[in-house]
Amino acid sequence: MAGPMRVKQGTAVSPGIAIGEVVLLGRDELRAPRRSIARGEVDAELRRFDRAVAQATREVDEEIQRFDSRVQIPHQVLESHRDMIRDPALRAAVERIVRSEHLSSESALSQVMEGFYRRFEEMESKYISERAQDIREIEQRLLSVLLGKRPRDVHHLAHQAVVVAHSLTPGETAAFNREKVLGFAIDVGGRTSHTAILARALQIPAVVGLDNFSDGLTGGETVVVDGYTGLVIVNPDRKTLDQYRSKTVTYQSYHQVLVKEIRLPAETVDGYELVIAANIELPEEIHTVVEWGAAGIGLYRTEFLFEGKTLDEEKHYRAYRNAQRLLRDRFLVIRTMDLGADKSLQEGREEEPNPFLGCRSIRLSLEQPEVFKAQVRAVYRISRLGDVRMMLPMISNLDELRTAKSMIRQVKEDLVRRGEDFEPNMKIGIMAEVPSVALMADQFAAEVDFFSIGTNDLVQYALAVDRVNERVGHLYQPANPAVLRLIKMVIEAGHRNRIDVSCCGEMVSEPLYAVLFMGLGLRSFSVSPLAIPTLKRAIRQTTMREAAGIAATCLKFDTAQESLEFLGKRLEKLLPKL
Repeated sequence: MAGPMRVKQGTAVSPGIAIGEVVLLGRDELRAPRRSIARGEVDAELRRFDRAVAQATREVDEEIQRFDSRVQIPHQVLESHRDMIRDPALRAAVERIVRSEHLSSESALSQVMEGFYRRFEEMESKYISERAQDIREIEQRLLSVLLGKRPRDVHHLAHQAVVVAHSLTPGETAAFNREKVLGFAIDVGGRTSHTAILARALQIPAVVGLDNFSDGLTGGETVVVDGYTGLVIVNPDRKTLDQYRSKTVTYQSYHQVLVKEIRLPAETVDGYELVIAANIELPEEIHTVVEWGAAGIGLYRTEFLFEGKTLDEEKHYRAYRNAQRLLRDRFLVIRTMDLGADKSLQEGREEEPNPFLGCRSIRLSLEQPEVFKAQVRAVYRISRLGDVRMMLPMISNLDELRTAKSMIRQVKEDLVRRGEDFEPNMKIGIMAEVPSVALMADQFAAEVDFFSIGTNDLVQYALAVDRVNERVGHLYQPANPAVLRLIKMVIEAGHRNRIDVSCCGEMVSEPLYAVLFMGLGLRSFSVSPLAIPTLKRAIRQTTMREAAGIAATCLKFDTAQESLEFLGKRLEKLLPKL
């Protein structure tokens, strides 16, 4: 007998709705017992580890072969795992422990990987911390060989079902039979984890970040996974089930319309064509950028590349070069490091009481000039390959900007001395995400090539609201009249000074705000890749005159609520109510 209906809110990471029976995957993690070996067994133990590496590598290669070569993300993720498995640095670390502590290779492996895991997990940057799950997967793959045990089987489901688990590794997600796995819901994870990225690439509806949700299930329950809102509903009543079945039909029909329109321009009814680019957090997302017809990448977050106290210039260069190659003739805007008081670059420093107002982003770059210059060099070294631009985050005054530009000039002079080929006139812009930039936008516009409005931080700094604090979350209001006026100031200053202005904040991923921004004069947007089709459709359903009228009305309101109610009514005319 089914129990009472339960609803749990998580984080939606892959769109779609899955309705089906729960298949529960237990926490079947392999553990390596601490086992000592004799001094004379060291070399044999290391040979055993080498054989395990070779076998695990073959298994990954076999998994890669199972995928259609046109689906690039599973290949890329699994190839990165293969590289980690056979990384000489991992082998050296295991050997050091085996020789010095006379431990078995599985004991040494677990000790090494636990250190890596904790280091990644504790980092402030979510882009880096969510790589911890990849570390755990490498450990499990190697332990399964060393211990002669097989990990849990996710390949063979007897029937169509919704998978629920505490966690899923990227390898397990990549191995799903798409005909059997309708969707999944897991206790841990975030939007930038490889598991989430794979779910989007494989078009599997998914919700993560559900805390201890899996502990309350036994398997066999009926569940709804809403990959649009992040809701997971266990034992839905008849009314709820009927509503979601109806929504599923509507979503599928709407998705088919978006797919048919994928190559159409983002052009208003009255002939104004806008530029729609994408924000990405990891290189694996580039294929979605191309697939959905974006004009380029308007925000390439580079935080995932920072793993230690120093910056690996060659690693950055290779990542940027690969991105430009995959984009072909599309533009690429690379944002320099936007880290906070991150342990990856802040070892030995005192913890800051208020990191949002502390040494973060450009301030950290200017405090560590050699790190900043190394990243700038990597950007300039690929600038000759296409339309590459560089963007500086968290600029708050002209002195910061001028100091950064001085360092950039030094890098260019150094490249000339080295005989490097680069584009000397590469465009350099700034994020307009601090109120002081909006208030002095004309002065800043005179010194840069473009603005990109970062609404996430602009709202928080303009309204003095910590956007991750639940107690004051209701005060974080993107439609607040004060915020709209600051945005309007930046756009108008860009127009007066004839520089490009875009917006890369999450705000414009929502069509109601995008139309409002159009009315404020914005002609370029950079949004989440998955938001591109809906945004383009909204643009094609309106006129620039209508957008201007919407903006003029919102600027007259006294409160954010008035703007939201008005925008909601107008949006219903542009897009179906889903």
